[in-house]
Amino acid sequence: MMNLVLLRISYALLLLVGISGLFTLAPPDAHIASSVIIALVLYVPLLLMIPAVISGNRRQATWLCFLILFYFCGYAIQLLDPPPVRTLAIVKTTLTVMVFVFAALQIRQGQNAD
Repeated sequence: MMNLVLLRISYALLLLVGISGLFTLAPPDAHIASSVIIALVLYVPLLLMIPAVISGNRRQATWLCFLILFYFCGYAIQLLDPPPVRTLAIVKTTLTVMVFVFAALQIRQGQNAD
């Protein structure tokens, strides 16, 4: 049960940091509409996994683990960027690893219950 709570917290923080980071690192002359469109394109797949985080279903958590690997790859590449982006990428990479580990523990806990 504790794994599910930690999964929910780390998932919510990943969404919060990821989406807010798009708006804080945007150039001042950029239109807000472009930032919203980019946020939607980047984070709608992760938002579609909300039922997996809420229910703790093993099958859905497996798909969450699969999807989170793509985000991890993108954030790992951002670690090579200059400091303002790199600092945010460190946080997002850490949160991504946390989501993956807690989802994997949720899957494992469900297997032991069967």
